[in-house]
Amino acid sequence: MECFLKNNYTGEETPFKTVLEYGRKNGEFRFSFDCENSKLFSAYDEDNEPIYNGDVVELFICVGGDRRSYFEIEVAPNGAVFFAEIRNENGLHAKMLNARSFFSKVTLRENGYSVEINVPDAILGYKNGEVTFNAYRIETEGGVPNKNLLALNPTLCGSFHMPQFFVPLEG
Repeated sequence: MECFLKNNYTGEETPFKTVLEYGRKNGEFRFSFDCENSKLFSAYDEDNEPIYNGDVVELFICVGGDRRSYFEIEVAPNGAVFFAEIRNENGLHAKMLNARSFFSKVTLRENGYSVEINVPDAILGYKNGEVTFNAYRIETEGGVPNKNLLALNPTLCGSFHMPQFFVPLEG
């Protein structure tokens, strides 16, 4: 399936065109982001650091019906990865996971980048049943945190950690 991310605050189109393609194939969840109009700012170089303070693409994936528990995956233009299991109940609680337990690849180009992410079912504990998710992009325009927040299904606020806005992952 192919779709476009929108302004997370308003749900409107954004000048930071982001195309997302996603689906499942051969026992993996597959995602491809194409991000235009980026200054390619990466806030950190090491995995599982707060790379969301720079430009990143993000996935929040919930396997099963309890949306209070989900996985957060982020990839920055420099290839740094963030991977955590989130418990969103009475505040956010993150358990850091092996950031290199799934495949990710970044391709840079002038004024943009693309990211491929393939996550094996086993990494998420997926066997069958409901899977919901949301996809995001942060574009800082060179380092201004949270300047431009984009989402597949906008949360209409400044936070992405809103599981009620997750959508079924089909395809």
